[in-house]
Amino acid sequence: MAHEPSKEQAEIIQSRANVILIDAVAGAGKTTTLCMTGIEACRRGLAPAAVTCLAFSDGAKKRFVEKLAEEGAPSGIAPLTIAEFALRHLRKLDTTGLFALPPLLGPAQVRDRLTEAAAAVWQRYEANGTQSDFDFGIEQSPDRIDHLFQVLRLLKATLSTHRFGDDDFASVQRFEMADELDLPVELIDICAAYERLREPEPGEFNWQTADDFVPDLVRVLDLNQGAAQQLWAPALYLIDEWHDVNAAEFALVRLLKRRARLIVVGDRDQVIDAARGAALRFSTDLFSATYPEAARLPLRRSRRFGAALARAASRLTSRPVEALDGLHTVQHKLAYDPGVPMGCARAVAAHVKSLHGAHHDVKLSDIAIVTREDDQSIDLENALIDANIPYRCEGIESYLLRPEILFMRALLHIVSGCYDTLDKDKPTVRAMVGALAAFVSMPGDAAQFDSSYLQVSRTARHDPLEQAIETVAATPASLHWFFDGIVCKPHDADTIITRNWKAKFAACVATLAERKETLATAADVLQAVRGMIDLKAAVGRAVPRRSEADAALRSIAHFAEFAAAYGNKPVEQFLQELRGRQRKLSARTDANRARAQLVLTTVRTAKGQEWNHVIVPYLQHGEFPRSADLAEERRFLYVAMTRAQESLTLCQPDEAHRRMWSPLLHGAEARA
Repeated sequence: MAHEPSKEQAEIIQSRANVILIDAVAGAGKTTTLCMTGIEACRRGLAPAAVTCLAFSDGAKKRFVEKLAEEGAPSGIAPLTIAEFALRHLRKLDTTGLFALPPLLGPAQVRDRLTEAAAAVWQRYEANGTQSDFDFGIEQSPDRIDHLFQVLRLLKATLSTHRFGDDDFASVQRFEMADELDLPVELIDICAAYERLREPEPGEFNWQTADDFVPDLVRVLDLNQGAAQQLWAPALYLIDEWHDVNAAEFALVRLLKRRARLIVVGDRDQVIDAARGAALRFSTDLFSATYPEAARLPLRRSRRFGAALARAASRLTSRPVEALDGLHTVQHKLAYDPGVPMGCARAVAAHVKSLHGAHHDVKLSDIAIVTREDDQSIDLENALIDANIPYRCEGIESYLLRPEILFMRALLHIVSGCYDTLDKDKPTVRAMVGALAAFVSMPGDAAQFDSSYLQVSRTARHDPLEQAIETVAATPASLHWFFDGIVCKPHDADTIITRNWKAKFAACVATLAERKETLATAADVLQAVRGMIDLKAAVGRAVPRRSEADAALRSIAHFAEFAAAYGNKPVEQFLQELRGRQRKLSARTDANRARAQLVLTTVRTAKGQEWNHVIVPYLQHGEFPRSADLAEERRFLYVAMTRAQESLTLCQPDEAHRRMWSPLLHGAEARA
């Protein structure tokens, strides 16, 4: 082994327990410890092929592979993602005749099936006279279909899709499921219709995607109790990042463990991946109930950060967190005035400059700004651009290209008649046309476009959305025609809801055009749009999940504040300002691709990574924490804090605004 095991690691490696839960803290060497355990098992005589190493993501699998090589593991130990592991078993069942492996569909084919399912649900609603405000016209809205993909992925991860065949699902369970997941019931109905198309008979599937491998294998094993006996039976399971396990994956491990040893490692305070169905109960209470004989062995000592940060993490999590001797992490408190526009963002940019300037060995790539949510990046991006600090967004889209911002930008173009900033900028045009299609609607049938529109780009395309992109990219001024003559034009296939929204947006733009002389600035136009359009409802159509819709609304609000903060410029000048910022960002990104750039990311994306210097902004009420669930918010803050190695900077309002301080750091809630 490359590393000498610590006392805690040695106890784990030497343990003979059949089931072991390694209760680790951030940076404690979780993956390394699993690798050491597997190597020791092989040294004792276990064949490498009898060791199954599993991870829950491609990134975690990659780290597993790297650590095995680093520790000198036998070449026969090859980590898999749990989806790859499930697919291997499905193929094995196919060879035995116990399961017919269906074809694997690509994203475009799945989109067609989802569109078919949505149309079927709409027709059923119409036939039954069911009232609904939901817009089922999803076929020309890639963003809405992407959100539907996410919902379907979550339902599969939680095994909720297995309930779609129950007799009482349509009458009872669909509403319970919608309430539990905070989703429109119509989305649940579409997913149910999709799954019934995919699984017409229990355990028989017409097609699969990678998201189906684990839940489908669980389904088959539940329906055929003898099928598991036909599968491989490893002697040792080593499972990394156990805190990321969801219902489907937990069920699969339970079904396939049989007589094998099971060793899992996780950090219960890093359970923040609700989007994939991860929940604390699977890695804690349910694990204990399923394996009451399990040995619980700790990894309390972090190899990433120093004692001061370890004490802070202990206070936050109410469990022991220690640090290796000799490590030191400096903690900073950065105060800002929340009443000043961009107060926090500018303080952060100045702090980055001081970090970078004070120490010659600090590269910008050593620094990460970790936000609670991606909508908080707008002011930060603008402050970094103003300060000439090169940065890259990791796991988030730059605010300049987010659908909700591009939708507002498109309205500014249409109202002002200024389109020159879109010249030769096909990436922005592509995203902007897609945003209009998502927020309003557009027909999916190419025959519904008139001939003059098709002639603009000279080459007619079968896909209307692609045709619209080519048209506007070639002639940016046609964006107005696209909005008025395609997006807002009523069609026979429109639902009543779609017609109403088209009318609302058309009336909004017409009113803005009439008031053009009085709406002198971009901030005035954006404020007028917010006054005329129920943006909460509009965003909810394009972004069905409430938490994501709330984040999009915050982005729009920040964008309007940005327009007001930058001199209340006329619309044309503001669009030039945006284009200039986009060019600066693109130029710096291209020029610095192989050089050091600061990382701007979110807590979810930062999990599993580390940087020398970490800055956590907006530690104030309503920003961090974001929800009323302070236990979950503490986990988010714990993940953010424990990415730091040499310095951690926590940004909070100044003394004059103590009432806005985050309860995660202050008051009874923090002490609890």
